[in-house]
Amino acid sequence: LAQAVEEQLLRAATEAAHRHRAPSPLGGSFCLGAMSRRENENKDARFWLANIAGALLLGEGARVLSKAELCNLPSGSMTLGLSMLPGVMMLDRMPYASLVGLIASLHGFLLSPSKALENTKAWPWPIVTAGICGYLLATKPGRFA
Repeated sequence: LAQAVEEQLLRAATEAAHRHRAPSPLGGSFCLGAMSRRENENKDARFWLANIAGALLLGEGARVLSKAELCNLPSGSMTLGLSMLPGVMMLDRMPYASLVGLIASLHGFLLSPSKALENTKAWPWPIVTAGICGYLLATKPGRFA
């Protein structure tokens, strides 16, 4: 009986894995990932903007990890690991991810505006990310109902 249950679970897991695979141009297949796992999710502008914002937030988090002095943090600070959190939240579609992303992208402007304005000339992505997160926050269905 235990072996039959184990085989049934293995078969169900294999079928579920194959449902979320797509053909690869190089042959074989690749996993579609969390961004398009939900079959009933509507792939409108909000879907694609959330993916772009998640990628930008992850890029900004990686930048903070590599250059801790940009955020006035010592390189061994335990809070550096939290720099990747907004991007992961956005890609996993967690509640309030757009609010966290908005705060994370604008935290430099809140803490030291003059330095953030100087950095924006060379690295404008936090402004773009803040705009996308603000749009996602304002256009969430049912937010202001």
